[in-house]
Amino acid sequence: MDGLKRFFLMMSFFVSLPGLAHEGLPNMAFALRNGNIEVDTARQGISLGDYKAFVISFNDLLTPYRMGDAGFTGFGFDRGGFVSYQTESTLFKWSEQAASWLADGYSEQLVISRLAVDNRVTAQMGNGQQGFISSLSNSSSFEAHPVFFMESENSDVVEDGAYMVFLRILALDETGTVLNTQPSEPFALIFHINAQSSFDEMALSQALEVVPDVQLNDYALQDALFDWAESELSVFFPHEAKSHFMFGFYGRCYENSVCVGVKDGKVFTAGGILGELTEQGALELFSDMAGL
Repeated sequence: MDGLKRFFLMMSFFVSLPGLAHEGLPNMAFALRNGNIEVDTARQGISLGDYKAFVISFNDLLTPYRMGDAGFTGFGFDRGGFVSYQTESTLFKWSEQAASWLADGYSEQLVISRLAVDNRVTAQMGNGQQGFISSLSNSSSFEAHPVFFMESENSDVVEDGAYMVFLRILALDETGTVLNTQPSEPFALIFHINAQSSFDEMALSQALEVVPDVQLNDYALQDALFDWAESELSVFFPHEAKSHFMFGFYGRCYENSVCVGVKDGKVFTAGGILGELTEQGALELFSDMAGL
């Protein structure tokens, strides 16, 4: 946790104050209103079932697998702390043959690069990573342009097609771990590769009509479960605590050294009278027990 705090503090020194004039498409815009982070306030996203999605096209002939024009913008945020993104899924790839989004069986990978820090998302890994967007030390607004790369583990050529990852926007305190407000609703980034002229806009349009089979974190449910545990199991969780992101877990820690967290749909405990890190069971089981 100390390392994450140092990382966010270091980033704040290298980020100049953003302007509000956005260049590049799409503008992935957010606003903090009434304690909620609203998604797509610039109306440049599309509807993907119940989700919002932003299409990022790799159309530079010199760098067909690299894109740095798309940007995150936001306004109305509380000053102080940081804004970051969190990956909420691994990488999906569109299959024209199956007319569906695949979750495995391919070598392509996405790299999200911001201020020399790279987060890599593949079909097997990358879920739960956080990446710095901007410091809010002197402003309640931000604009940031990460660079997106598509790579292949097996060759220098990325297959033409569509690729997808789900993200959320987080507003964090000065430590970079505690939420100032609930995360945004999940949204998708869809990357369109047509370097070999074999996957045009018409092919992309079919992919944009299909919602992938994806299970995403419900942080409101997790917080409600933690609240219930503090009320009903006070011998383990003796007081109210704020939720943190900790080493891939979303959870809370208490003065008796006990911590509880959720990762990949499972509840874990560690510390104090509960001992070493232990998987306690499925989140669904505990939420049903709590009547949530």
